[in-house]
Amino acid sequence: MKTGKLVVIVGPMYSGKTSELIQFVEIYSLGKKKFKAFKPVIDDRYDDTHIVSHTNTKVKAFPITNPEEIKNKISGDESAVFIDEIQFFSENLAEVIQELIFNGIDVYCSGLDLTYKNNPFKTTSLIMSYADEVIKKKAVCHECGEYAGTISYKIVENGGEIDVGGFDKYIAVCRNCYVKLKGGNSYE
Repeated sequence: MKTGKLVVIVGPMYSGKTSELIQFVEIYSLGKKKFKAFKPVIDDRYDDTHIVSHTNTKVKAFPITNPEEIKNKISGDESAVFIDEIQFFSENLAEVIQELIFNGIDVYCSGLDLTYKNNPFKTTSLIMSYADEVIKKKAVCHECGEYAGTISYKIVENGGEIDVGGFDKYIAVCRNCYVKLKGGNSYE
């Protein structure tokens, strides 16, 4: 049996990660291949049972809390599995993904690679280390307007490093603007 592949799409908020994930879903759909999509229950910004991009394209998905739930939803004849917002899952997601790809299922994931404090998300970093391909996206910096945004900057004081939100809480910035917004201190 042939193994599957792992493609991981990462970057800051508003960089088009989910849109690119949905484009891969469309490829499998057009090819009439079976697939399943998953999203974290915690991400209910746009819809409870769909992966939704900021541009409002969407795909039906199973909302899950624990990565092990993916295995319970797989029938074995899927060509691919799609997982959005991987940073919200435990590191156990990496083990589940490896099991899927070693059973011949292609896996496509998207998520933030850095917290708003410019720290790596551990689950994302771990999954990236197993990837066949990592697609690193950038966003337009909300401060200077350059297509160099690599950090999601939190514009509100409430909540911790895991704090689901959109334009109400976060903007994408480049490193230079991140340093300026931090008052010249890039590490906090």
